[in-house]
Amino acid sequence: MQEDDGETEGFSTLRRTMVHGSVSNGWPKVRALVALFWTAGLLIFLGAVSEGAVSLAAYLGGLAAPVAAIGSYFQPRRFPKLSRQAGISAVAAVLLLDLVGTVIWAALSWYDANRAIDVTARITLVGSVDVLPDEQEHARFDVDITDPRSQIVIMFKVDDHKAEIGSCVPNTELHVTPDYAGNRGATETVTPGGSLTLNMFSHTRHLRLKIAVKNIRGDSNCAVDIAVSSAKLTNG
Repeated sequence: MQEDDGETEGFSTLRRTMVHGSVSNGWPKVRALVALFWTAGLLIFLGAVSEGAVSLAAYLGGLAAPVAAIGSYFQPRRFPKLSRQAGISAVAAVLLLDLVGTVIWAALSWYDANRAIDVTARITLVGSVDVLPDEQEHARFDVDITDPRSQIVIMFKVDDHKAEIGSCVPNTELHVTPDYAGNRGATETVTPGGSLTLNMFSHTRHLRLKIAVKNIRGDSNCAVDIAVSSAKLTNG
């Protein structure tokens, strides 16, 4: 009986050792798979949002990572294996790098989605030179909106058309009416050197401003030139 008990205890010990060893050996591989597939996902996403050589390199890296993961999981026994501690350290290092990369990526993505975008060079101004005060619309401002933002901030510059005759700028106001692809907004009054902030709709792809000049002293012969010194799309 004692011999049978010894054999039973031995088999139990062997079984526990095999199960424990299998679980211990399996977890590093699972962690390695998670790390590699996480890396692959980041690289593929980078390829999708990048262009040219960066995009190609990211796609290739993203495709190579799963292949490496599968190859490491089914590693033939004849190849030398890393120690368990070395494997855990390597996987932890990869996961840490992935985490840092994800945080940096998220921060850069947030910055890119919220940074102010200068669209001054895209602006087209028509009828903005030698503009006389009148209630009719004289100048027209057009700009294409290619980046979604909640506001546009425009700085206007007004100069006297014939400064040698007299100064008209101090008595000039701009009455600006926005047109969002057919949707007319409220008219805003802007003083020379002042800024105009307009809220943008998420679907806006083009903005037109109709600009009328008013002389607060009623001088209908006081002509001015209108320009835009700055125009930026922002999120407030």
